[in-house]
Amino acid sequence: MANLTSATLRLWIYTGEFGTNEPTNPTYTLFKEKASSQDIITFEIAELVKDYIDIEYTGDYINISQTAWVRWEVVRTYDDNTSDNDLVGNGIAFTGYGYFQDAINPELSRDLLQTNTIIYHNCTEQLHIPILTGENGVFKVQYFNGDTLVSTNEFGNTIEYLTADTNLYSADSTVLTADKQFLKNANSNPVTTPNSPLEPFNKVIIETTSGAIITLDVYCIDDPKYTPYKVAFINKFGVLQDLWFFKKRTDSINISKEEYKENTLETTSTVSYSLNKATKIPYNFKTQKSLVLNTGFVNEQFNEVIQELLLTEHAWVHENGQVTPVVPKTSSLEYKTSLNDKLINFTIEFDYAFNEVNLIR
Repeated sequence: MANLTSATLRLWIYTGEFGTNEPTNPTYTLFKEKASSQDIITFEIAELVKDYIDIEYTGDYINISQTAWVRWEVVRTYDDNTSDNDLVGNGIAFTGYGYFQDAINPELSRDLLQTNTIIYHNCTEQLHIPILTGENGVFKVQYFNGDTLVSTNEFGNTIEYLTADTNLYSADSTVLTADKQFLKNANSNPVTTPNSPLEPFNKVIIETTSGAIITLDVYCIDDPKYTPYKVAFINKFGVLQDLWFFKKRTDSINISKEEYKENTLETTSTVSYSLNKATKIPYNFKTQKSLVLNTGFVNEQFNEVIQELLLTEHAWVHENGQVTPVVPKTSSLEYKTSLNDKLINFTIEFDYAFNEVNLIR
């Protein structure tokens, strides 16, 4: 029996239309020889692929960029001078992650792409739910108002390549246009649920192609005392998730600067100086604006949601008709339970992800 001696991995990474936008030459070509103390050859490609996933979000849920296509081919060489290249495949890549307890290379969800099944939502806005469709993914989404079915959307289960891309749909959209959108590009978009003037709903039931049923309970929050703010962030599944903060908001700014002393002495006709001229001149201003948001009372499930928010590399706050990038500044989380804390509220501080004084010239 021939023994493995080396292997070559070729990776093609790209975005846009599947297959059509694939580069002619491999994005990476990796070669490794088998160590004498080992029986297998492994390649770590996560960081290589991540470099080609450009996260872009402007508030438009139809044109989110958060994934990339990957095609791989492995050629194995043996000590009898033979080789094979039967390890080939395609897939879609997300910037997701697992926890240490999940063990090596955990497979994340193939259906609902968020950890919480209880959702607190602003009554006046559309609700966006990230799901995975296609083979072994979500087959059907139903909306209920109590026990009354409001609307249903069905997705095909014969799509060969998994994607988080979905078409914006509501109760009156057609399945044909939605199904045909899935393979067009790898820039993923969450599912958008019905909104006014359609009938309201408080429960979303997701059915997968394997027959699994996932029930989402939606609580519409309307607090006239506070203005709700939506924070969108890339969660552990590598897709955009919305999180509403319904209670108190506070804003602050931190300013740092340097200064130098200027000589104001005048020696034209007499020696003097102006009482109106400063001798201490500030410069090199650095301004950091921050905001603190409160979720309001939420379920224990949000311990995990807040943890993912604090671990995110990309987050945005919706305010004043704009989508503004922010960075979670809070760096610690006390896990809360209804037993210990009765009513659970999370307070999170964010820094705006830019200098308040425009330094881009």
